[in-house]
Amino acid sequence: MSFVSGPRAGARRGAALQPAAVDWLVGEQPARILDLGSGRGAFAATLVDAGHEVFCLDQDPQRVATLPGRLGTRLHVAGQVESMPYLSCHFDVVTASQTLHRFAPGLAVTEIARVLRPDGHLGVVFQTRDDTVPWVRRLMAILQRVDPGAMQGAYGDASVAVLAESPYFHSLERRDFRTWVPTTRDALVAMASRRPAVAALGAAQRDEVLAEVGALYDSSARAPEPLLLPFRTSCWRAQVDHTELTVEDDPALTIAV
Repeated sequence: MSFVSGPRAGARRGAALQPAAVDWLVGEQPARILDLGSGRGAFAATLVDAGHEVFCLDQDPQRVATLPGRLGTRLHVAGQVESMPYLSCHFDVVTASQTLHRFAPGLAVTEIARVLRPDGHLGVVFQTRDDTVPWVRRLMAILQRVDPGAMQGAYGDASVAVLAESPYFHSLERRDFRTWVPTTRDALVAMASRRPAVAALGAAQRDEVLAEVGALYDSSARAPEPLLLPFRTSCWRAQVDHTELTVEDDPALTIAV
């Protein structure tokens, strides 16, 4: 099985995780956590704020260089998830927020299991706009007339299926959380205008589409309150199982912290 790589979900702007979602994902007690594909550290900062010790791993050295300033620690490394520079059994929890689909599944899952302590677990997050809300469905209909793939498609959550098949993880659980994010009329129209298919339209047709989006906002919002954009945060936990995993640590990979 290969992970489906759709849009770079980690690059999308979504809602901050609720405290209840963070506690369910990683636990309420302080833990040593490795966050995979951390980017510039938005999700890692949420974990730090919740009282956890957070190590970040990202393949981009420039992004990693920004993390000490944001997170206040220097526990962060530029590297590949498929070959992680950590000793075995080093972390209580490994997290992947909007990133699991980016990694080669066979290698990544083995490495994640290796660096987890025997009672540790992997926490996975994928966040999407919630299209069960009527006004969001109407927005989708407007955009899909010019861009059939708008607001739908693979966000990467299909990659979680590999955990259910892996001998290195068990007890896969899922819980969904809904978060409402205030949005203004201008912000909603700007979001629509940034769609590549919308931007490629002729001026008259583009203005017509954006006018429809603005009218949708006007008919759905209850002035002076902003319209609330719903997000669904889907969280998974899987417990590590070292029964079939045999790894000998290379002392050269030891990282002093």
